[in-house]
Amino acid sequence: MKTITKILIIGLLYTVLFSCTSSNSIDIKGKYHKTKENDRGHSLNVFGSGLVSELEFKEKYCHFEYFGNPMSAEYEVVKNNIYVKVGGELGTLTFEIIDSETLEGEGWASGTFKKHKTK
Repeated sequence: MKTITKILIIGLLYTVLFSCTSSNSIDIKGKYHKTKENDRGHSLNVFGSGLVSELEFKEKYCHFEYFGNPMSAEYEVVKNNIYVKVGGELGTLTFEIIDSETLEGEGWASGTFKKHKTK
């Protein structure tokens, strides 16, 4: 009986530990296009809308355009958020993962972004 209890406890601990440290299972790699604005814009954004209209997530980097200039930055996925570490005046761009096809951008990258369908 003690052996069965030990095995169950070890199994439970294993399950809890690895489920807590696993990353988001949604694959975010691909191109996204802004489909509409949202109310998560930056208070200093004088244009009234996000300044990023399309982005592409690759293995370690996110590619996007800012005022027509192509830019790239490393990104990190933490729970249901993506943090693109641009630096400079843009700081960190933040996107909430809504589902496997939709991101909600905040601040300078505000808007709803939909994943391009691949053929």
